[in-house]
Amino acid sequence: MVFLNGKPLPLEGKTLKEVLAELGVEPERVAVLLNEEAFPGHALPERPLEEGDVVEVVALMQGG
Repeated sequence: MVFLNGKPLPLEGKTLKEVLAELGVEPERVAVLLNEEAFPGHALPERPLEEGDVVEVVALMQGG
């Protein structure tokens, strides 16, 4: 299982871009933590997710 925002899901073998597409999330609007390493949505690693990976998707917000 891969943990996505704390929830175990069978996402092994998929890339982060594929996961975001399935969730209907635009990569440019999020940042992603993969095993505690941060990536802007436009620069996600291409490697497939593996058993035990921990992914956190964080929405970027503008303040004023």
